[in-house]
Amino acid sequence: MQSSETTGRGSAYWGRISVILRQPALRWFWLGGSTQAVGQATQFLVIGWLVLETTGSSAQLGLVIFLYGVPNVSFLLVAGVLADRFNRRHVLMVTQGGVFLLLSCLALFTVSDIVAIWHIYTAAVLLGIVQSLNMPARMTMVSDLVEPRSLLDAVAMQNAAVHAGRIVGPPVAGGIIEVWGLAASLFTIAGCYVISILCLAKVGPTNQSSTASSQSVVRNFTDGLLYIKNNPVVLTVIVITCSFGGFGMSHQQVIPAMAKEVLGIGAAGVGLLFLASGVGSLFGNVLLPIVGRARVYGSLLVSLVLFALLLTLFAWSTWFWLSFVLFLLVGVVGLGSVWPMATTIIQLESPSEVRGRVMGILQFTPGFHFLGAFPLALAAGAWGWGVAITGAAVLCLTVTVCFALLRGGAPSIGRQTTGPQSD
Repeated sequence: MQSSETTGRGSAYWGRISVILRQPALRWFWLGGSTQAVGQATQFLVIGWLVLETTGSSAQLGLVIFLYGVPNVSFLLVAGVLADRFNRRHVLMVTQGGVFLLLSCLALFTVSDIVAIWHIYTAAVLLGIVQSLNMPARMTMVSDLVEPRSLLDAVAMQNAAVHAGRIVGPPVAGGIIEVWGLAASLFTIAGCYVISILCLAKVGPTNQSSTASSQSVVRNFTDGLLYIKNNPVVLTVIVITCSFGGFGMSHQQVIPAMAKEVLGIGAAGVGLLFLASGVGSLFGNVLLPIVGRARVYGSLLVSLVLFALLLTLFAWSTWFWLSFVLFLLVGVVGLGSVWPMATTIIQLESPSEVRGRVMGILQFTPGFHFLGAFPLALAAGAWGWGVAITGAAVLCLTVTVCFALLRGGAPSIGRQTTGPQSD
């Protein structure tokens, strides 16, 4: 009896996936997202290694990530408005073209042996601006391509593409650095963005609402913020997910320095660590549709608690293969579970006409990854990586418990997330 139920659930799951895969526009969007993910997953491994080769300082690496993070966060509200006012596919194509140009310039400086730290500072700031404008449009466009009943599965597939890129990209980039050097790796990443642009060109018209374009920009801002303030589920999910990004995920950006100092490994070894994180995240995404929309909120809170515990264990590991396994598990419950669950809840709760702005606020989460990297690197310099990463995990867990469980007016942990609000 149990075997037949399991088989039935498996058949239903693959049936839902096949419905999504039969849509050509989503297939091209998925392929473009996969190639962009390869580039984005590896760009800071390569840029981070370039900083370490140029300066030999983990604090400088943290500063470069911080310089990326400040504009990345600062422009997110503008990015959310752009995602609601303009064609999201065009926004994606223009911003990815900008990333291609920036990475190509940095690669040319590197191959010419004239790269200086101020070149990297400048590239980090400009990349932060351009990629900030890209993120809300990409996340929101998923809901333009599928019916609401398929949204959880589509989000899982899109995030699976991102994590597949994180699996493929870092080990390949690390190998390219070891064999052909940093410039070749930067050119390869730039090429990924060209492929992504070509895939987006194949995506046809979408079901995007144009309501926001008839209002002033100030009104767009105000409406989005008021919606978040008045929806307790959206507000709670945004706060705890941003805490996850700012505290819990800040270690991702300084892994090259941490791995070099604590584990004593080179670029190829760092690539393997990112491979572990990518495999874990992909596995978490594969399991996500099994959760079901009704249980997403409670599962999000459980995942955040497990994430903090596993990250603490990872912080104190000094053996590479134990770190590999722990980093894989951190990926399962972190980027593989927390992020796609949060984006699914937000998109199900938010009407189409404000969805871009709400997703723009949620996108502070990856922006905070970068802002948190600099203080984390400074803390590691003062007290060691174990203390620094453990402190970040504790802060992430504290915000989750206080805001989602102890705060008056917080949604019940057993709250049902069953469908979108009316558009």
